Amino acid sequence: MEHQVTRSTYVAQAISKFTNPTILSVITLLLIAFTKSSNMLESVGYFAIILLFFVSIPAVYVLLRTSRNGNQTKSLVGLTKFLKQHPFDILVMALLLGFPCLIMLWFLEAPAGLISTVAALLAGSIVTSLFNLFYRVSFHLTGITILIIMAAQVWGQPYLFLLVSIPPISWAKFQIRDHTIPQLIIGILVALSVSLGIVHLGIFKF
Repeated sequence: MEHQVTRSTYVAQAISKFTNPTILSVITLLLIAFTKSSNMLESVGYFAIILLFFVSIPAVYVLLRTSRNGNQTKSLVGLTKFLKQHPFDILVMALLLGFPCLIMLWFLEAPAGLISTVAALLAGSIVTSLFNLFYRVSFHLTGITILIIMAAQVWGQPYLFLLVSIPPISWAKFQIRDHTIPQLIIGILVALSVSLGIVHLGIFKF
């Protein structure tokens, strides 16, 4: 029985690790920039913006924050773990970095799919961060669900088949006791509200 529990926990940890929304968000945005740009030069410009606002500046911010208490971390896992435990920091970065990133992409007339996905991730981060100031909600499920819905909008409805990953990811987060079932459900509902809201409002034309 112990072996079975240990194996289940190991599988759950692996699922949680390989579906890290922080990493998948960057990969998805880079793929959208590459597939929807009209030429390689544009793609490189969008790559630079995404990596600056979604990787470089957040990494420096977290390193500075963690160095203050003597617990500086340099690993990607450590950086994402810190953010998960500090929703106020996610809120600060979403407001200070998300909007400038969005405005810059808009100014450069980036592909609508890229702008709308950034907008959805920004809105999801803000709403989930506000929730987490009072009640813990799953950033993981919020991010993954937003990415799947926006991928379907950008590349076509068949990508909705990725929604089959939501149950096993939810099980994994519950299995390793990261979240309760209500926290997981609220995360999914936030993602649905945010992404579908942006799509149906038609703010960004695909």
